[in-house]
Amino acid sequence: MEGTPYAAQPGNPLEYHVGARVSTDFITDPGTAVLLSVVTCGIYGLYIAYKLVQRRDEHFRRMAGVADAAVAALRAKAQAQGREELIAPELSQLEQVRMQMATMATERGAAIWLLICMFTGIGYLILYYLLMQDYVQHDVLEAQFFTLMSGALAKLGLATEAGQAAPSVPQRDFATFLILTLVTCGIYGLYWMYVMIKDFNDHFMAQVPWEDFLVQALR
Repeated sequence: MEGTPYAAQPGNPLEYHVGARVSTDFITDPGTAVLLSVVTCGIYGLYIAYKLVQRRDEHFRRMAGVADAAVAALRAKAQAQGREELIAPELSQLEQVRMQMATMATERGAAIWLLICMFTGIGYLILYYLLMQDYVQHDVLEAQFFTLMSGALAKLGLATEAGQAAPSVPQRDFATFLILTLVTCGIYGLYWMYVMIKDFNDHFMAQVPWEDFLVQALR
């Protein structure tokens, strides 16, 4: 596990959810994962499949908590200033994004997918497709969330200027990965595993500054 520790203040939901990334946002070296999968004849690959689903579920659930806490704190700050109407457009859009993030927080189930991958080779292909779709969609939502929060905080004078968050997960073509994996009798699937790990590692690290920014601005 890797992450940036964050000392949460007691009773602060936002800091609690941000601090939880140390345990939820699992990061591992993709090259090592591929090597160990080859050495163990695929056994380590099952562990990676389990961890990919687990970290998807835990990260999405954590970020739903971050969104809930951040929107509530933003609204409280605006009310305290008597300027809630000023950020009404942002609050409306944030509420929509928050609800979508809550919906995506529904678990896929790491244990279930471990069993599927153990007994059916096609399970990996289905799982990778679902995870690629999930992360691209979630990444866009997170970018919208951070951008809207930044704009609202700037209007309230709680941030120096509005920032623009950009999606960090590449939109890779599933069909290309699938065809190359089948044509190479699974060898390209090792590169696919590498990409799945690396893309999501990068996603987790890219949003660390944004999460810390929210914590500082909403204290």
